[in-house]
Amino acid sequence: MKVILLKTVPKVGKKDDIVTVPDGYAHNALFPKKLAIQATDQAIAALQRTQQNKITEKNIQHELLDKAIESLEGKTLIYTAKKNDKGSLFSKITEQDISKALMSQHRIAIDAKLMTIGVSIKQVGDYTVTVKDGEYTSSFVVSVQ
Repeated sequence: MKVILLKTVPKVGKKDDIVTVPDGYAHNALFPKKLAIQATDQAIAALQRTQQNKITEKNIQHELLDKAIESLEGKTLIYTAKKNDKGSLFSKITEQDISKALMSQHRIAIDAKLMTIGVSIKQVGDYTVTVKDGEYTSSFVVSVQ
């Protein structure tokens, strides 16, 4: 029997795979646990539409991120942090902190996972942050005061 897996099933397949399994296994194990549905023509068509929608949504998000990365080129982000008299920060600044500051100051939403900082930001000064998504790369300066 052909089934569409709703979740990843070990030794059977991954989510959204269309696999052939014995009838008894499908009826006694997969269907009652809602791990799979029967692969009818309508179910297969619905799966293909869902996969196409996911691809379209991912492409749109990629384009928006590319525009955000391009808009960062040459911009400086001013980050104010608590520091001592010698210029050492009380806590280091992370990519998540920079992402929040970008949103509040420039209204640019970029996931912190896409940012890389060459060194740990523990001192007052200017630091270069690189944003990379696929083939697009941009950088901007964070001025810690």
